[in-house]
Amino acid sequence: MGDSNTTTSIADYLAQLLKDKKQLAAFPSVFLHVERLLDEEINKVRSSLFQINGGQKEPLSLPEPVGPTVTLSDKVYVPVKDHPEFNFVGRILGPRGMTAKQLEQETGCKIMVRGKGSMRDKKKEEQNRGKPNWEHLNEDLHVLISVEDSENRAKMKIQRALEEIRKLLVPSADGEDELKKRQLMELAIINGTYRDSSMAFFASAQSSHYNGARLYPVNGIVLLPF
Repeated sequence: MGDSNTTTSIADYLAQLLKDKKQLAAFPSVFLHVERLLDEEINKVRSSLFQINGGQKEPLSLPEPVGPTVTLSDKVYVPVKDHPEFNFVGRILGPRGMTAKQLEQETGCKIMVRGKGSMRDKKKEEQNRGKPNWEHLNEDLHVLISVEDSENRAKMKIQRALEEIRKLLVPSADGEDELKKRQLMELAIINGTYRDSSMAFFASAQSSHYNGARLYPVNGIVLLPF
């Protein structure tokens, strides 16, 4: 599924899977095995189509656990002072938090954006600053990584998460940011605004209805603004 020539068909397939999941929600707790299989397939297709930080990576190979379970955590500070206009929070979280969730799935760690500027609602952030359990808002913007496992496994998971987060914190030029393009594609699929780049659609997109609108071509797929 990693072949670039099949990207369009994979995106179509993911859109169909998400539509099936939405329809299945009308019958909660009825088709339990179908729900599980559908979720597994969605995760597999997303992992193939929306690879974080480039191509297919080797899955994390963990040894057998040694010793008791421990909790480890680490922080990566976001270079907002060097790149004040870059939307690091959106890049790390992704549409509906899906980029961070995928990273959690790949690394086995909990990924949280914390610190000044981490909340979308700036007014609410100011209201919470200084309150109990909101002490992190007094710190600079950072990514908090935490994991529970045996120490030998937890260290490996933390290290992989640190490597992947640091890659996300390297800004790319707007037109050259492949991850942003894939996030836009993913958001379009989630919102139901995803369209393929057939000639008929492209002609329609150039009609007066979309005159002047910015289009986002991604691997042969055109995304409408939303």
